[in-house]
Amino acid sequence: MKLSILVSFCLFYLAQAKIRYQNLAQRAGADQVTISVYYECLCPDSIGFVVNQLYPAWQLFGSKLQIQHKPFGKANWTESVYSHAYDFTCQHGDPECTGNMIQSCLLKLVDYESVVPLINCIMSSEYPPTALEQCLDQQNNPTSPTNVYNCMKNEGPVLLHDLGVETHGLNPPLTYVPWIMFNGVYNEADAVESWTDLKGVLCKKYLADSAECAFYNRYYANNRV
Repeated sequence: MKLSILVSFCLFYLAQAKIRYQNLAQRAGADQVTISVYYECLCPDSIGFVVNQLYPAWQLFGSKLQIQHKPFGKANWTESVYSHAYDFTCQHGDPECTGNMIQSCLLKLVDYESVVPLINCIMSSEYPPTALEQCLDQQNNPTSPTNVYNCMKNEGPVLLHDLGVETHGLNPPLTYVPWIMFNGVYNEADAVESWTDLKGVLCKKYLADSAECAFYNRYYANNRV
C-alpha cells in the first residue's frame, strides 16, 4: 500500500515538473518559431497582416522566424468526375483564385529567402493578382514569369487543391482570415494580438530571449502603434 502511494506521488511529481519545465521553456523563448499564415490574396485583413506585421517581423528576426505561407483561405473547389479537373471558388471572386494560385506556384518555384519578400511585394501592390511580373523584376527575377505561368497551367490546380485540403482539415477549423498558427498550434489570443503586434507576441512568448527582442523591447515596446 505504502509503495503504491509512493509510486503515485513520484508520478504526480514528475508530471508537475514536466509542466513547469514546459511553461518555463515557453516563457524563456526558443531559438526559432514557425508561423503558418492561412490567407487570401485579396482579403484586406490578409494584406494588412502580411505587409504590416509578417514581413516586418521577418526582417527583424530573420531565420529565427520561419514563415509558412498558405494562400487559400475560405475558398472551395469542386472536382470533375470525368476529367478530375478542379474548379475553384474564392471569397473575392475568380481573380483571387488566380492570385492564390500564382503564390502557390511561387512557393514551389522560388527559394525561401527570396519568396518571402516576393510575396510581400505582391501583397503590398495595388492589385495582387496582376503584380507578378513587376514584383519579379523588383526582386531580381528569382524565377521567370514563363515558369510561373507554366506551373499554373500544369501544376497550379493540384498545388492549390492541396492547400485547400490542408486548410479545410485544420483543427480547430478556419473561420476567418488571416488564420495564424505558431509552431503548428492555433492559440486565439496570440493570433488576434498578432494582427496588430506580431513582434510583441513573438517577444512576449516565443522568442523572448533573442537579441532581436532585447532590441525591440528597449526601443519600441513603449511606443507600439
